[in-house]
Amino acid sequence: MRKIYLKTDALLLSLITVISALLFLCPSVYAASEEELQVLRMFYNPEDLVVSPSRSPKPVFQVAENITVITAKEIKEMNAHTLTDVLNTIPGVQMDLRGGPGSGANAHIQGSEFRHVLVTIDGVELNNLSDGFADLSAMPVQHIEKIEIIKGPASSSWGSSLGGVINIITKPAGDKEKPEGALSASFGEGNTQDYRAEASGKGGKVGYYIYAGNLMTDGLTPNTDFDEDNLYAKLKWDVNAKANLVFTFGYNKGDRGDGEYPLFDLSFKDEFEYLLSTLSLNYKVADEADLHISLRTLRQATGFFLRQLSDGAEVAANTLDESNYGGSVKLSLKKEMHNMVVGADFDNGELKSESITDGKQGIEKWAVFVNDTMSYEKFTVTPGVRYDSTSTNSDFLSPSIGITYKLNDKTILRGYAARGFSIPPLFNTFGTGFFFMPNPDLGVEKVWSMQAGIESSDLKYLFYRVNLFRHNISDAIFEEELPDGTFTSVNRDKQRRQGLEIEVKTTPLYNTSFSAGFAYIDVRDTNTGVRLKGSPEYTYDIGIFYNDNKSFSASLKGRYIWWNPEDFDEGKFDSFVWDINLKKRVYKNDRINAELFLSAHNIFNGSQYLLETFRNPLRWVEGGVGLRF
Repeated sequence: MRKIYLKTDALLLSLITVISALLFLCPSVYAASEEELQVLRMFYNPEDLVVSPSRSPKPVFQVAENITVITAKEIKEMNAHTLTDVLNTIPGVQMDLRGGPGSGANAHIQGSEFRHVLVTIDGVELNNLSDGFADLSAMPVQHIEKIEIIKGPASSSWGSSLGGVINIITKPAGDKEKPEGALSASFGEGNTQDYRAEASGKGGKVGYYIYAGNLMTDGLTPNTDFDEDNLYAKLKWDVNAKANLVFTFGYNKGDRGDGEYPLFDLSFKDEFEYLLSTLSLNYKVADEADLHISLRTLRQATGFFLRQLSDGAEVAANTLDESNYGGSVKLSLKKEMHNMVVGADFDNGELKSESITDGKQGIEKWAVFVNDTMSYEKFTVTPGVRYDSTSTNSDFLSPSIGITYKLNDKTILRGYAARGFSIPPLFNTFGTGFFFMPNPDLGVEKVWSMQAGIESSDLKYLFYRVNLFRHNISDAIFEEELPDGTFTSVNRDKQRRQGLEIEVKTTPLYNTSFSAGFAYIDVRDTNTGVRLKGSPEYTYDIGIFYNDNKSFSASLKGRYIWWNPEDFDEGKFDSFVWDINLKKRVYKNDRINAELFLSAHNIFNGSQYLLETFRNPLRWVEGGVGLRF
């Protein structure tokens, strides 16, 4: 099997090399016309015109990957509290929700496991070392500038990301001497409260952005209370015309109820504390070359508590203490038809827990990568390759190649092929317990992926996007029972995840626009052909939007997911879940803009939950006020 992979890698690398050489020798350069940009602006905000799937900004029409971009403006319009609320509106992303605001949630992309989805903010990986979980519901959204979601493996740029990447880009430091900012407060049923404050500005050569907030609720379903304080700050020092230093700091601390099991008189709770920081240098080496050097740290401390529901007596507890530090160096070269990136990453992480071999285990990772975006007339070709080495699991080579073709002024065809992987969490490799044994020989999970799509606005007033995907996964982790009745993780399963996504948007007509999305996912065991239970099978998304472009806006969104559940999960999916959001500006002058907002969630009391233990909240309402200055 190893020889087969090496031969296939060699063929793909040879193809990438040949295409790169041919295009490098071609003198013609293709640049986007103003007409094309105007067409794009009909359906994308200006922030969407550059994205970073190859870790270098480029126009969206040069991106071969299947990508969705969500901007701060869109986040504000949906009255989102956390990252979970935002992701739950994206076609192709399936959220396993465990309650109301702040409750735990898992993100799945095109049917992937949650551990296969890489989540980053400011270049810091948020997936924990223990089981690959990223606490999306503890991530506030006020400080987010945009979110880039890559659907499908992106290992040639990002490393371990078999399912996809959720890349969070935070708001920039201010560039004006006069401070700007915002205040907001909301109140809702279940004593749900959300307070936020942000400010930005610049003094001399130093720009700043700072945000602080609190989200709390008594819970909209039994034992799903949540209380979190969060803080984020960014400083940017313009050293000179060619260089700047950027420092970021993020802190989250809180606790949540994780549901209950009355049949066994049990309740669940967790406490968490997250701290991250980064320091980066951006230096313009030449007009066509930029150097980026960054350092990062992350500490995640969590505690899980099992208590008797009747009297609160503690039955069991487990604490996890994780620390990570790392760095990256990246050189971006833009010349004529080329947009090339060469870089390296290094990370070192340590996990302390009573549930792991010797009470402490670590992982050291390093990688080198290179990719190029080459534009020639109607074509854009993006070859890339990355080599990852880990101290705990096998090394991996991730090649990829993407192509876009401009069929006409309003239509783009995309194709992408890649090899990707996912590093097993430390619990799978070194975890211990009454019923679990470690497997230090566990290897990485692997995938070969192909995607193709079309994106067009050639129909009047209508934009549509269709994407087909197929992911062939090997060495997937399986929990195998040993002769003594214990379990261990092994690389055994083979899976095929394939399907399609369709998205449609309209331009505003009488201030009203519509959107719709559909995703179908077929997840099967490759050896047996049996469809796997517990994976999302199809989703529907519907949206209606109104904006009078003066002072009032409204949106109505509905979502339905069929999870193909196991019978014992006792999940329920009997209807869409509909949310409505209303905003009204009530005051405006040269300095202050004030608005009122109102949201009604699950207005028709629909049921959408994978596990009976974690039912979704029924209809609940919240409202608030926001000031911008």
